[in-house]
Formats: sequence, C-alpha cells, structure tokens
Amino acid sequence: LDPLLDSSNVTVCEWNKIGAIINENYDKFDGFVILHGTDTMAYTASALSFTLENLSKPVVITGSQIPLFEVRSDGLDNLVTAMMVAAEGRVNEVALCFGKKLIRGNRATKISTSNLNAFSSPNFPLLADIGTQVYYNGMIPKREYNDPFRVQYLEKIPIGIIKVLPEWLVKNL
Repeated sequence: LDPLLDSSNVTVCEWNKIGAIINENYDKFDGFVILHGTDTMAYTASALSFTLENLSKPVVITGSQIPLFEVRSDGLDNLVTAMMVAAEGRVNEVALCFGKKLIRGNRATKISTSNLNAFSSPNFPLLADIGTQVYYNGMIPKREYNDPFRVQYLEKIPIGIIKVLPEWLVKNL
C-alpha cells in the first residue's frame, strides 16, 4: 500500500484497501500473501477473515519480528512458507503464517513482542505445523460456495470504552 505504514497505524481504512486489492485481482491469482508488521497482524487477519466472503483461495498474512534485512531475521522463512501455503491452495481462507505455525486468521493472537514464536491460537487447533514440510491439520474444511467471492467493506465506527471496576477495588485505589 502506498504509503507504507507502521502496522500500529493500520485501521479499518487499510483493511478495506487490502480487500479491494484482493477483489480487483481475485481472478488473476490462485492465492495471496500479505506482508504485515506484527503489531496489528492478528487484527488484520481477523478482520479480513470476515470481510472476504465466500473465499475459495488462500490469503496468507505473514511478517517478521526481526526486519528482513537484518542478521537472524525470521522474515525469509516466514515469507517462503507463506508463499508455499498460498501456492498449494489447501487452506482456502485467511491464515496467519508465523514462527512455524499456520493459524486460522480469526483465531490468531499475539503472545510476544520479542519471541520469534510470537503468535498463538489458544482456543483452536493450528491449521498446520511447519517443520521440514507443512503438516496440515486434518480439520481443514473443504469449502465450496455457490455464491461468488465478494468483499464486505467495513465501516469506521467510533468505539467507546467503559471501564467497570468492582466497588471494593475503587475504595482501595
């Protein structure tokens, strides 16, 4: 996207732009790989999993903890694996590929800001474990849709936060 953003600045607007780019190119490619910063990668994966309706192709999001041009970067391995998963076409949904794991997009959560194994799926099995090859989980559904692919664009809706604390805690503050 132009301009490139730090992932901490990614908003609904960028999710809609990504959806529009995939929509414009959907018939040209067998899969898509999105390079993303780790700060909001799980949020983007989740948002896209709901906006890309009737998806019958892989959309794999990846990035790195250590920038690609630095020594010891995890970026090249994550990128190559994401491209392999997108090319194989077995996971026809939004997935996050990071640190030897392939996670369903709307089940990913960031668990570390410094560990190379930065994402987890605490309440749902992985789509695949990644070692010398990609070991897919047998639970990956074969999805067949009668309806065509479409993007359900998101509206930017302001959200308020209400902090609720127990009375005993407020008295002791």
